[in-house]
Amino acid sequence: MTASKRNKKEKSRLRRNEARYGYLFILPWLIGFLALFLRPLLTSIRYAFSEVMFKPTGISTEFSGISNFKKPFEDSVWFFTNTFLPGVSNFWYEAVLVCIFSLFVAIMLNQKFKGRTVARALFFLPVIIASGVVIQILQGNGMDTELETTNAFVFSSGGLEVLLNSVGLPAAVTDLFTNISNRVFQVVWLSGIQIILYLSGLQSIPRSEYEAAQIEGATSWECFWKITWVRISPMTMVVVIYSIIDSLTNVSNPLIQWSYGQYTNAKYGISAAMSWLLCIIAFVVLIAVSVFMSRHVFYVNDEN
Repeated sequence: MTASKRNKKEKSRLRRNEARYGYLFILPWLIGFLALFLRPLLTSIRYAFSEVMFKPTGISTEFSGISNFKKPFEDSVWFFTNTFLPGVSNFWYEAVLVCIFSLFVAIMLNQKFKGRTVARALFFLPVIIASGVVIQILQGNGMDTELETTNAFVFSSGGLEVLLNSVGLPAAVTDLFTNISNRVFQVVWLSGIQIILYLSGLQSIPRSEYEAAQIEGATSWECFWKITWVRISPMTMVVVIYSIIDSLTNVSNPLIQWSYGQYTNAKYGISAAMSWLLCIIAFVVLIAVSVFMSRHVFYVNDEN
């Protein structure tokens, strides 16, 4: 057997082993999905296309087609102005800000300085605090508390608004600075996972590439665009997709709040329909973003 055939056989064996490890890695999730999520998922699909009725014997459903999907759009002025358009459009702005801020902070945290570990932990702390379990333990309440508490974390600039009003600034100026304050707090609060992802990408870049570029006379700005940005492009794609999903499903999203309001009012069919509509929107957006970004992603050639 020639050396080339042995190399091909060895690579084939390694790929099969990697595939096995991949299946083992997703096995716990697959078991959890089949045991815990599959039945509620199918129930939500049934509710979305049915009229949900309450009877002494329990909940019953009657097929109603796509009527549940039409009801949110009946009051078109209110729904589009206050709910649908803000819910669909705002996540773009938020996701872009989160990605830019995460990359900036990750580059800073990748430098060597005293207290770097503590700084990294502080930026990841909101991820722990914002989890539903922690919020419910701290507050001792249920889902209403989770929704209200998270919104209180995200939109907590009332003190700034009072201060600006006391100075006597025009209402337009007060609203501008209040919105900026809200957005900054929200971006910082939602960037924990993205910062960790970017850090892992930055730490995988060989130091020798920067040294070679510096020997050739490249500036820091050129090193960023020619080495750092190119090398972390696969991680950027992951961060963008994660940020879009996180922004679309965040409790501050008007679509999520509207759907949750229908659920609390026992309108399960409309709530399920809105949830699936949001899922379809997210799926279409993610497909479009993935197709566009995949053309600009650089993967290191691992054939050597």
